[in-house]
Amino acid sequence: MGKPMKVINYGRRRFTFRKGKKINTSTSITERSLQGEDEEAFTERLMKKFGNQQGTIEIVFKGGQPDYAIITLEQEM
Repeated sequence: MGKPMKVINYGRRRFTFRKGKKINTSTSITERSLQGEDEEAFTERLMKKFGNQQGTIEIVFKGGQPDYAIITLEQEM
């Protein structure tokens, strides 16, 4: 049945499917910045949490400060 997927609080998973079989191709996780956290500190914290995986980080700004990030992790096939 495969290994269980990690629970994500806020985010989405993307699958491809063919002939009744599904494959998770990516997982996107939304992370809020901490109060007073600047871009450099936010990015460092995200890298400590997700840096051992492969993917992208997209930071959304509000009022000149990072508000949240969308981290998209690629799944190993």
